[in-house]
Amino acid sequence: MKKKYITLITILILNICQVIHANQLSNKTLVQINNDIITELDLRKEITLLKYLSKNKLNEASTEVLKKEVLNNLIERKIKSIEISNLKVEISEKETQFLFYNYLKDKKISEENLNSFYKENEIEHDYLIKVIKIDASWSKIIKQLYGNRIDVNMTEINKDSKENINISTDQLVNNEKNILLNKFETIHLEKVKKKYLIKIL
Repeated sequence: MKKKYITLITILILNICQVIHANQLSNKTLVQINNDIITELDLRKEITLLKYLSKNKLNEASTEVLKKEVLNNLIERKIKSIEISNLKVEISEKETQFLFYNYLKDKKISEENLNSFYKENEIEHDYLIKVIKIDASWSKIIKQLYGNRIDVNMTEINKDSKENINISTDQLVNNEKNILLNKFETIHLEKVKKKYLIKIL
């Protein structure tokens, strides 16, 4: 009887050790950005969410290539988040909710299905909202910094408007502004990255 108890206790201890070891592995630090970190768990959550949002189209991509791209996105998001916090840029809850519901509508995903997905994959229920809020706040920074530098070529716009009768002049102007803002965003992010000590571990 004593031997049975000892065997059961040994098995129990081994199982607990395996669980602890698995959790340590999943929470291993992959990247350090100044005092902030990105873990294996962060990477797993992001890939799981992206696969869900893309309706598993990302399964076709090479695992290593996907991990590299997603890790780079997480690094950039972390830097954006730090900058947003430093600059004290705020997006209202109302605007965040509006962007969130529009995003779900565009992806043809119900909030109920998203919440079920979160539960199944042990992802915090406001994960996507936080991502959307960071993106919106970052866009606000870029518009504040570079909005007055946007110079749209109206001659080209008017020419395109005549060639594309289905698209209004306002739409063409907005498209051109967004293209220019995206260029400024890429340049600004690369410049901001140089401020941070990024260690890939």
